[in-house]
Amino acid sequence: MFVSTLIIGRVPLESHDGKKPREVRLDTYFKETFRQFDLGEVNHATYQNWKEKCDQHNPLFIITFSDYEASQIKEYKKDALIYVTYDPGQVFYRKAEIDNKKLEQQKTLKEIESMIRKTTEDGEEKLPALRKFASMSYDDIYRMIIQAIIGDDEKLRKQAWELLNDDNAHKNFIWMRAQLICEIWDHCDGKGKEEFLCMAMDQHIDNGIARKLDNFTDEDEQEFHQYMFCSFSGFDLNYIRRIPLGTKGQDKYNYQAILDKYKTPNGPQVMLEAGQLKARLEEYQSENVS
Repeated sequence: MFVSTLIIGRVPLESHDGKKPREVRLDTYFKETFRQFDLGEVNHATYQNWKEKCDQHNPLFIITFSDYEASQIKEYKKDALIYVTYDPGQVFYRKAEIDNKKLEQQKTLKEIESMIRKTTEDGEEKLPALRKFASMSYDDIYRMIIQAIIGDDEKLRKQAWELLNDDNAHKNFIWMRAQLICEIWDHCDGKGKEEFLCMAMDQHIDNGIARKLDNFTDEDEQEFHQYMFCSFSGFDLNYIRRIPLGTKGQDKYNYQAILDKYKTPNGPQVMLEAGQLKARLEEYQSENVS
């Protein structure tokens, strides 16, 4: 199965004969960078002929280099997943930013490669659903995930949580993540808030920043999950976080009162904390490589 990708706004040079050194440098970077990733069946278009190329190739994935152009393309080609990255000229525009822009671009292309691989593995029968998803508006996607999280379908709930935590998901999800996290937390009942907090703490465990302890029950017979935080070098910090077990249908304000009693951060705070500590851990590890 071939997955079609259309790159709009940059067409590789057929030859470097007669070209200026800067043109050769940018073209070489463009070709070598994009060649590192499996982007399916790749075609190219200019900002002048992209509509014709869209009609010709019917791409599922579109890569372009301008947010403005991306919005115009989306209006015309609603059923494609559109990604915006740097064009070579933007990468080399400021010397101090070159390395960071290269890393950001590689992350974007890796994300697209991952999506294409999954699309290929899923097969032709999943393409209509993916096209339908691509054509959904921001608000449509937003409402869909909220309903999946607060609904009774455990499979959908699990898929929504996974999507929310997937750093390789489409950028649309990453952009809306903060909004989704806050909205989901606000809608969750006691059980939902417990699951939210445990999921966030699982990130700490995966990063080696915390470990699970035996459950604890207080004088009010309220049971808690317990987590011991650890230093970046693996030693216990003697700081324990307690997350109360919730129940389906439990009033969210009653659950929040228990969190307040033990000074436990809310869900969005713990998720933000997990991301920040992961970044600090990676920085620590890079500085302490022997």
